[in-house]
Amino acid sequence: FCSCSELLHLAVLHTSKLSVYAVSGTAGNVEHGDQYQLRLIYEHHLQRTACNMTYGPFGGITGHHFICIQSMDGMLMFFEQDSYAFGCCLPGFLLPGPLSYCSRTDSFIIVSSTRQVECYRYETLAVTADADIRKDCDKQSKTPGKRLTADWTLVLGEEVLDICVPNTSPTLSSIFVLGERNLFCLKDNGQIRFMKKLEFNPSCFLPYGSVSDDSTNILMGNHNNMLLVYQDVTLKWAAQLSFVPVVIRVANFEKLKGLVVTLNSDGHLQCSYMGTDPSFFTAPKVDSRDINYNEVDKEMKVLQKVIRKVTNTQDTLPRAEKGENISLIAKVSPNLDEVSCAVIPEMNGMSVPSITVKVKVRSSAVVQSPKMTVCVQPPLAVTQDQFVFDSMVKHLYLHVI
Repeated sequence: FCSCSELLHLAVLHTSKLSVYAVSGTAGNVEHGDQYQLRLIYEHHLQRTACNMTYGPFGGITGHHFICIQSMDGMLMFFEQDSYAFGCCLPGFLLPGPLSYCSRTDSFIIVSSTRQVECYRYETLAVTADADIRKDCDKQSKTPGKRLTADWTLVLGEEVLDICVPNTSPTLSSIFVLGERNLFCLKDNGQIRFMKKLEFNPSCFLPYGSVSDDSTNILMGNHNNMLLVYQDVTLKWAAQLSFVPVVIRVANFEKLKGLVVTLNSDGHLQCSYMGTDPSFFTAPKVDSRDINYNEVDKEMKVLQKVIRKVTNTQDTLPRAEKGENISLIAKVSPNLDEVSCAVIPEMNGMSVPSITVKVKVRSSAVVQSPKMTVCVQPPLAVTQDQFVFDSMVKHLYLHVI
């Protein structure tokens, strides 16, 4: 971004200005580590409210990068390092969308308000630029020969969250478009290479080249606090996050390679890695010994006998003895009582007869306070229908008359 230096610089886009900083480091003498400072190199005050930006070697230059800023009213502003180059307005503009640059074709990929992907070459944008276009974008459509036309377009039919063109191959470019319900991979001529239907609401993504083959890995975050890793259209890994990411990047530090850097809407930055914590425990070696199979067979037979004996053992609780716990024998006298024992000995001048029934009760177990009830069918009646006994011990006989 700086003409006087080939070092990396930091470009920061504000709503009304573009600032470029130089990052310088100072070795630290304490345990806190090195110190880094930002030094302002230059800045551009913008006449229009900025929305987003992209950078790259516009026009095929080498050694430097130019910056393209998209404004909220649909104007593309180009800056060649510390000077403003030109600007042009997008046709049929309504709302700003994602913006990306493809270095292989030297073209810009945008998404219009009609939900279609449009590609504009840098040469076409530079030719269409006019000095008066900075003040009034409507003059572009009124000026003959200055109509801006897209190199190709592709209708998606859904809102687009982000566009990314990873530099995975110098001979082949892939344009990844993240929609609300689908992930598209396009060729640099606008043809669809593949499409992945998503079953969740994505929040951000990052395509990057695989180190093992020619495929492309994709990190994708969703609104379920999930981080998904795809290899083309195949899901390879899924991890749970503590928040919904809005930006995902892969960072390499001095001793840490491939860290996943995520940022949420509250400005919380997190560096993490995928996988499990490595285990540093090493099992000790077991002393090998010769196995005597005869002794193993003998020990196995002894253990089988013990198991068989345990399974055939009776229950620990004593089983109940067979037969009735209480036996009852009632003996009815064949003759009437000589003296009536009825409750009412006479009724209407006639004597009421009675008969005695002897009941023998035998208990084979201890019974606490047993009760006996006598029931007869009318017109018969009993002198006493309830009997309550004291506790009965085992093999005790009770005689009830």
